[in-house]
Amino acid sequence: MLRFLSRVSRRLAESLDYQSTLSTVAGMALPYLGSWCIVDIAEPDGSMRRVAIVHPDPLKREHARRLEGGWPPHRDDPLGLPRAERSRASEVIPHVSDELLVSVAGSEANLHDLRALGIGSAMVVPLLARGNVLGAITFVSADVGHQYTESDLELAEDLAARCAMAVDNARLFRDAEEARGEVEEARSRAMQMNEQLVIASVRQQELAEEAREANRAKSQFLAKMSHEIRTPINAIVGYTDLLVLEVAGPMTSKQREYLTRIHASSVHLIGLIDDILDLAKVESGRLHFKQETLRADQSISAAISLIEPQAAVAAVSVEAALPDEDHFYLGDGDRVRQILVILLSNALKFTERDGSVSVSGGTSGAPDADAKLDGGGPWTFFRVEDTGIGISANEAARVFEAFVQVDPGNTRKQGGTGLGLAIALELARRMGGDLTLRSVPGEGSCFTLWLPGAAPAGDGAVATGG
Repeated sequence: MLRFLSRVSRRLAESLDYQSTLSTVAGMALPYLGSWCIVDIAEPDGSMRRVAIVHPDPLKREHARRLEGGWPPHRDDPLGLPRAERSRASEVIPHVSDELLVSVAGSEANLHDLRALGIGSAMVVPLLARGNVLGAITFVSADVGHQYTESDLELAEDLAARCAMAVDNARLFRDAEEARGEVEEARSRAMQMNEQLVIASVRQQELAEEAREANRAKSQFLAKMSHEIRTPINAIVGYTDLLVLEVAGPMTSKQREYLTRIHASSVHLIGLIDDILDLAKVESGRLHFKQETLRADQSISAAISLIEPQAAVAAVSVEAALPDEDHFYLGDGDRVRQILVILLSNALKFTERDGSVSVSGGTSGAPDADAKLDGGGPWTFFRVEDTGIGISANEAARVFEAFVQVDPGNTRKQGGTGLGLAIALELARRMGGDLTLRSVPGEGSCFTLWLPGAAPAGDGAVATGG
């Protein structure tokens, strides 16, 4: 027996294809343990599979072959792996009756083949490894009078233990190979991703440099063009001023009217150039901002004084509800005044004669919901409201974009470049604030500038909104 078991061990060690090897080993055991045998395997997913029915007699192998393909194991079967999984121990069935064959056959064809092979007694031996049932070998004796002995059972269990170890080792090796393959695949994917990231990073740097170069070229172009255009326009403005003053002699009223229009158009063109340059500076980050602790009421008063001439021409009243002197903000006073002048000028531009524009300010811990602000406040606000034409929801979504203007009706009645609000928004955000808008068409608009609030200078550390 030792020689037989040694041959079994060598055969099991020769291949990792344990299914075919089990069939071979079971066949090697038949001279010692029975007339024929059934080999079942428990798959890792919990299913059962009949991998072989082995018979040494060539005349009966056709019956075995048909059963192998058409007689799968079922959970309640009294033979094979189902029985081994229930008992988890080797068992001897001293007598297999014809009634038992009828109950397990499943079909007349299977019953015919089972009777042809012959079943007198059987021995079911589980393949156990690390507490798991990996399969079972059922040895069958066709001799009705044959009885399996304790030594038969010991030999079958020794054989089953060797088979179970081979199956377990093969599966562990397969799992290890699959894991190694997954690791290799993951490493390969990681290397590919790393290469792609490097390429993307290089490309990003190239694009950033291209963008910086384009920005420099744009700034140089705008600076050169503004200088080239400003020089003749300034000359036009200067000479029209002299002509209006009749330095070159008296003028008719018609000549004065034409010169006034030339002067206004020239001033408008200079304003357009200034707006374009301002927007380019803000977008390129070349505009520097001071951080000062300033009073909100003083900034409002300074802005109102600058637009009073425009308000007088437009015949629109400007009302100021100045906040108390203890409302401070953190920002650049010149830029805040510029924003307020833009908002006030727009309000005057789109408000009919005898309408009104109001300016107010204060401090709030809860800014408008649509304000894009970082930090918990407090926030200082400047609010410019008018009784003008208002802005529709569609226009409100685009009004802060460059070169966008509100069109009352089908005809643009107001001048301007469409850059003011775009500049104002960029300036506000560069100072850590934001601009918000509420408007009802036909009733007016309300623009609110939000900036980080601050403690009065000299009262300790500055309390900012971010």
